[in-house]
Amino acid sequence: MTGNENQCSSCPYRYFAQRTITDDGILKAEKCSKCPANKKVSSRGDTCIPCLNTDDICECQDNEICQKIEENKLLTMIELENGSQENSIYIAKNIGKAIYGCNNNNTEACQHLANICVLQNYRTEQSSACTEFKKIANSMFYKRNSELLTTPILFYTNSEASIELLHEAAISATFSFNKQHSNSFLEIILIQYALNGTFLGMISLSESNLNACTQQKDKFHFGTFYKMKCFVQLQHLMDLSGGEPIFSDLFILFMNKSGQKQLYAVPILNENIRMHHEFVNRLTPNELYNPKWILTRRLYFVDAISLNTLNGLQHSVIVRYPEKIDIRIQIDAESDGHILAPHLRIRHAEVQWNPEKQLLLQFDITYIANESQLFQHFEIVLLILAAFSFIYAAIRAYSWGKRSGKMIIDSATLIKLIFFELEILSDIFIFVTLIPTIFTIFAYKMQQIPQYAVFSHKQEKTLLTYILIAAILKLISLFHCSANLILTKTFFIDWERPHVTFEKSNTTPSSSSSSSDTKKNVKLTKPIIWRTCLLANEWNELQGYRKTSVCLQMITMIALLHWLKLENWAIITPGLHTDVPIFSASTTLSELAIISSIYLAVSVIQWLLNITVIERFLLDPFHNLIDLCSISNISVLVLTHPLHGYYIHGRSVHDRADTDMVEMNQCLQRERENLCGTRGLEAGSDLQTYIINLPRAFREQFDAASQILENEVEQGDKFTTNHFDATTANIRKIAKGREQLNNFLIKFIEHNNLKVDYIVDDPTLLELLFDIEFIDSTNIGHFLRDKSEIAYSGAFIYGNEWIYLSFELSLFCSVYIFTKSYTCSAFITYIVSIIIKNLIATYFTNHLIKSSYVDHRFLF
Repeated sequence: MTGNENQCSSCPYRYFAQRTITDDGILKAEKCSKCPANKKVSSRGDTCIPCLNTDDICECQDNEICQKIEENKLLTMIELENGSQENSIYIAKNIGKAIYGCNNNNTEACQHLANICVLQNYRTEQSSACTEFKKIANSMFYKRNSELLTTPILFYTNSEASIELLHEAAISATFSFNKQHSNSFLEIILIQYALNGTFLGMISLSESNLNACTQQKDKFHFGTFYKMKCFVQLQHLMDLSGGEPIFSDLFILFMNKSGQKQLYAVPILNENIRMHHEFVNRLTPNELYNPKWILTRRLYFVDAISLNTLNGLQHSVIVRYPEKIDIRIQIDAESDGHILAPHLRIRHAEVQWNPEKQLLLQFDITYIANESQLFQHFEIVLLILAAFSFIYAAIRAYSWGKRSGKMIIDSATLIKLIFFELEILSDIFIFVTLIPTIFTIFAYKMQQIPQYAVFSHKQEKTLLTYILIAAILKLISLFHCSANLILTKTFFIDWERPHVTFEKSNTTPSSSSSSSDTKKNVKLTKPIIWRTCLLANEWNELQGYRKTSVCLQMITMIALLHWLKLENWAIITPGLHTDVPIFSASTTLSELAIISSIYLAVSVIQWLLNITVIERFLLDPFHNLIDLCSISNISVLVLTHPLHGYYIHGRSVHDRADTDMVEMNQCLQRERENLCGTRGLEAGSDLQTYIINLPRAFREQFDAASQILENEVEQGDKFTTNHFDATTANIRKIAKGREQLNNFLIKFIEHNNLKVDYIVDDPTLLELLFDIEFIDSTNIGHFLRDKSEIAYSGAFIYGNEWIYLSFELSLFCSVYIFTKSYTCSAFITYIVSIIIKNLIATYFTNHLIKSSYVDHRFLF
């Protein structure tokens, strides 16, 4: 007999020796019979006796030996998410047997003890299944038995943790994004065990319960990001696990360089592990490695056993389930096609038992790379460009001060410096953010062998912040540019002279009175104002003309992204496909990369079509305006700065424009046949557009002449409340003042002003590139030839298209960051653009009336 086990040595557990004895005490027969339920073998081993509560706290089970319940509460305790502690009846019943069996080299018992350790969230700070497991695993006797490990591996040491995640030669295989090549699928194998330590077999990750969100068990394509979120009924999870937790060790399966299949263990970051009352595996969750992390080798799916505090019930009061699983594969950026050891992050949540309760599960597969050095280069480039931006902003501020006639640096110059710096920084933020983003996404999708990876979550957050900053800076730049356009001064120089006509007299005058009769028959006809009104209206219409159409841009964006499914290009998967794998995922940055690339592509196409096709063959409003100036015999002087602007020479080669249809046709015919002079400012030249830099003396005389007109208008406004009546009352004075200003400008253009003059020259390449003048125009003005005949569009939105286009792009991206809707982003961008356009049109027209002195009643 074995007293420790309370049964006959010749009979199995729970069996007693049933003897048949004759009346005279002779043993006739003996056999082993099983004790019924709720009974145990007696100390003599020849009978069964009832199990009593006073009998060493013994609990009899139908298919197990009598087992003593563990009384050490620390050994059976499980710490919950909120920090509370629960004693597990299951662990109390089974931990002693598991320790005993593992100490006796029972493999299943060691697996059972390891599983209990996992259920206790790998707690090692106090007495637990994990501490008992470590004692056994670290003992010299149990480290090896016949060259095979008896105890499973649960922990990585602190030194192994960093080596495991950052070891470059851990997986000796080359992976590929091409499905035709080997290692083009992510194959992770789960070796599964039952709670009691029984080996259940092997299963692939795609077919396992960990992938509970999808019924489709396709393989995971290597390089594709997967994000699965679903609500699952608690009862369904229980059915998947069979009522007991299933434990799994994970291995990645790959074809090594020798052409053989090989397994490599996948480390697990269990986010429920505590160390010193801190969830250490939740620290820096988006980093590649943290020295405080604790790596393990085993996880469980659903636990409805260990926290069954109500004895005899089928289900526990508290059920633990995996609310988030994230598998991360780190690409080795320094070795094409190689990866570092992947790892799995898992977090279990706790819920009170309710079979109808809906639980949110999340399953992700992401690919990362150590691109901290690349991002450092990105930040260095940003800092360098920011430094150079200040130099360029200072150059522009100097140019503005020179064009404005500033002798010293004043507060206005410093304010302009700030505006220029903000404008340049906005462009830097856009280009330095979008270019690497677009390159990274498309490079990742087009590569065959993994080398690049998308930006990490932390890096993505930084780049998204830069995009939002760029949008704010672009808004400031847009207001600054719009204010400059609105405050531009424009004056229409009318070259038309009064027409002198002689009326025929019916009487023959005497010789003495012939002279006086001739004077009475002379009639002077002043130039018609309608030509100026017509040109002013055409000029006013140009302020709304753009190289791109916002409405067409937004419609095209929605059509391409939604209808043609180009939005699926944002899915992080190899290749550009509109049909994407189920549950494949994208990031906000990858979506913005596709949005911005399509937006810029559509804008460039619009821009090129407008310049090369529409303006060349259909409608060219800016060159048409130059022709209209020549036909109208009116030049245009545009002052974007006090001493800088543009000049369009519109003086007619026929010296008059107030003609009938027949005479005008004859004039045009003579021009076509080269029977008259050229339209240009210079003799023998057809060039009509110039960039002008004026001397201070010009501005003084111009302001003096303009001040007279402004005073007349202001006086009229004081005496009349109705603007229509004010204009009517002062029309003669305004017309006279305008004529004086017109004569001053004519004399200046014709070099007939002794105090103010100019010379015509060609701009240098640097002046055109940096929009700055190196020549001194203090005493004499300079008219720089504009051979493109389009430079004066700088006084309109057309010439500042990039500022408006880039603002709309940054606004579109910013709205999308918050709304995640292409339609909403397009709608808001369009509405904001229309509002800004109408505001500019209103204020531009009002200031044009003030600067050109065209009657507002004839400006539409």
